[in-house]
Amino acid sequence: MTLIVPFFFAHQPSRLRPTEQRQAGAQKSPEELETYYFEQEFDREIFLKVADKCYRPATRLILDLVRKHANDEKPFRVAYGLSGTLLDQAARYAPDVLDLWKALADTGLVEFTGETYYHSLAGLFDDERREFREQVALHQAKIQELFGQKTTIFRNTEMMYNNSVAACVQDIGFNGIITEGVDWLMAGWRSPDFVYQSTSGLPVLLRNYRLSDDVGYRFSNKGWEGYPLTAEKFSGWLAGNTDPMVLLALDYEALGEHMWADTGIFDFVGALPSQIAQYPQLEWATPAQAVSRLETAGTVDVPDFSTISWADRERDTSAWLGNEMQQFCYEEIKRMEDAVRATGDPHVLHVWRLMQTSDHLYYISDKALSDGDVHQYFSAYGTVVESFVRLHTAVYDLRRRAEHWRV
Repeated sequence: MTLIVPFFFAHQPSRLRPTEQRQAGAQKSPEELETYYFEQEFDREIFLKVADKCYRPATRLILDLVRKHANDEKPFRVAYGLSGTLLDQAARYAPDVLDLWKALADTGLVEFTGETYYHSLAGLFDDERREFREQVALHQAKIQELFGQKTTIFRNTEMMYNNSVAACVQDIGFNGIITEGVDWLMAGWRSPDFVYQSTSGLPVLLRNYRLSDDVGYRFSNKGWEGYPLTAEKFSGWLAGNTDPMVLLALDYEALGEHMWADTGIFDFVGALPSQIAQYPQLEWATPAQAVSRLETAGTVDVPDFSTISWADRERDTSAWLGNEMQQFCYEEIKRMEDAVRATGDPHVLHVWRLMQTSDHLYYISDKALSDGDVHQYFSAYGTVVESFVRLHTAVYDLRRRAEHWRV
């Protein structure tokens, strides 16, 4: 039996205002800081656009499929990883989208995973990981509040993983963690399609990036040798895999936003459960089920200075910390923590955490070639310089205010 584990992750950041829209030294109360630093109208515009192309049609489709196959011998199951900032924006701008995810939770066939609330790099801050633990707890509480689930499987921001992160996640109480099946971990006989364990003993699920990217990136590429990818063909590929599981982890926005409906992506997803049902050796599962049903096959050892992720060709932290501008902003954000906490104000803490969101650092990447194109595509600010100026000036301004307000 091979468990097919479909996992969609989705996130939306709060986008910083241009510096010229923020008057230096302007008197602002802590309650006014979020609208002072962040363009909520721009966030709303982007969220509603993505909701129309992806969140609504894709989630309705998944909900229909889950309900249609609920009474099958092997029901269709799926998992979602939704950042806290995305859930906040859904509640603010499109509560009907939130209702669709709630309906999925009500089926009992859909799992929601844990992560940092603000989609941050807090897991890399320090050994104590106080900020990381607090953001994880906030996210757990939000998932419980909205969907009535206790998160048991964790996916760190952009699948960033190392031994210490795994140990911390295990200490928090999670039963497993999801990360990328990077090539250098697959030496010798290894395949990403087994459950492994961390050096501290936490079960580790690895994303099969080749099969995931066949759907998430290559599906609409007419120059790809696998084009056109049909549900029948893809199911055949999965059926030819004799390993115990395949984790198919995709950016949710691949469905309808990055690959529009006219590519046939929704038709592909809609046909997949019926095609999978043709193979008795295949069964749908959630990440928690995979961890509970499968034995671990070895240890994944990722030293702290070799942190992996799912981003770019390097699959490391260079997408966010690869140049001096990124490193400077990252260190400044970390350095602010004591001053921010000393204010005792939840609004200041919230705004600081919004500035931690990994997207701000991602936009400052100056990589070239195809990775650079991807960073440029996702950038909300246009240029690397503009991205750096927006983040640096906002961080500096908030630090100055926090130092003035500290009690």
